[in-house]
Amino acid sequence: MWRPLTKFFCISALMLSGLSGNLGAAPQALDQIAIIVNDGVILNSDVDSRMADLRFQAQQRKAEVPDAKTLRQQAREQLILETLQMQLAERNGIRADDNAVIATLTGMARQNGLTLDKFRSQLDSTPGTSFASVRAAVEREQVIERLRQRRMGERIRITDADIAQFMSTPAGTELNRQLDEQLKPASKPVAAEPKPAIQQFLVTQILVPMEEDASPRKQLELTALAERLLASQRTGSSPEEAIDSLKGKASDAAIEPLGWRAIEDMPSLLIEPIKQRIAGATPSLVRSPRGWHLLWLEDRRELKAPESVLPPPPPAPTTVVTQRQVRHILMRPNDLQSSDDVRQVMDGIYRQLNKGADFAELARLQSQDPGSAVKGGDLGWVSPGDMVPEFDRMIGKTAIGQISQPFLSSFGWHILRVEGERKQDMRDSILKDRAKQILFARAYDEELGAWLRELRSEAYVDCRGAR
Repeated sequence: MWRPLTKFFCISALMLSGLSGNLGAAPQALDQIAIIVNDGVILNSDVDSRMADLRFQAQQRKAEVPDAKTLRQQAREQLILETLQMQLAERNGIRADDNAVIATLTGMARQNGLTLDKFRSQLDSTPGTSFASVRAAVEREQVIERLRQRRMGERIRITDADIAQFMSTPAGTELNRQLDEQLKPASKPVAAEPKPAIQQFLVTQILVPMEEDASPRKQLELTALAERLLASQRTGSSPEEAIDSLKGKASDAAIEPLGWRAIEDMPSLLIEPIKQRIAGATPSLVRSPRGWHLLWLEDRRELKAPESVLPPPPPAPTTVVTQRQVRHILMRPNDLQSSDDVRQVMDGIYRQLNKGADFAELARLQSQDPGSAVKGGDLGWVSPGDMVPEFDRMIGKTAIGQISQPFLSSFGWHILRVEGERKQDMRDSILKDRAKQILFARAYDEELGAWLRELRSEAYVDCRGAR
């Protein structure tokens, strides 16, 4: 989108030099500068692209699309403000977080029912777009949001008096009630209804094996044997008595106890015949790939169902957290010092600290955090999640009494020291923070608008006329 002016002129010069050697060729339209913003430029193609985006957004909202002149003016103003913010972010060393960018792109892919790799391939194969351009847009949005959060954090001040006044309103009362509701111990699960007793049946079968490829004669012989055994079963004899009644003519038959089983534990082929026997129906033969089956229902019983094992209730929510007492030294990149320059200075401070220099004294002399510098860099007791992710992670990695190496966050370069650790009930603090967030959100839009107007009025902007 925005481009440094010097880089643009270098590219333009090369293009013109190439054209000068081929004066007879047909003239080609060059992308021209639309707007100069401080030391950067916005091209006509950037404006055209943004106009197309605005037109599409209006159509998606089913809103009236402005005329071309209005649309171009809106596109220009958006691009000017974005360029100014990106320039300021660059001067302050604010960059996109690669992990957050990938997470955003992965979410976009998921919304389209695609993996990230397939999303990339689809974008790269679509005319007029690319994965690289979408990623650049995501990075730009993230950088601008980080810059805005930093600036609004500096401009919006929520006092204890503001919070006390808010808590006295109906909205504050409701916030307090919601927190109490969240902290209620979870109710124990309702006991499960007792299960019915388990019905089990003692089943024995006589199997008359029959090979599938047995000869017709053999099949007739085995079928006749099975029918004679069935006749014995109908007279009330036991499996052993049925075998004995045939006086040695049942050598091909075998008794197979199936034991005590519930209906659902039976072989699927035998379930329906067993149900018929339970109901007192006349026994019958059952054919399977193994052969003929004759089933005896010898006994039945009821077993008490096992008691339901209920999971223990979840632990009650707690507001007790582990806090760490932290000091830090902060240095910010600016117009005179790049991020690399600041890193070198912080490396020197780190060496001094390792040689025994007093952390609090160096913080008072060097730190550019006005709130903590006067207190020797003391940030007080810090809870997990209080700080930006980079700072929070470094607190967790640094042992008590130790000093961290210089590290970069969205606020600049830091060195921190962990002074101590404690357990603390944070209910009142949580309530206060939530109230502060609500008040901050209420003031955010108005303060952001005022800051953007200031940024615009202080910038050098040269619009090269309408196209």
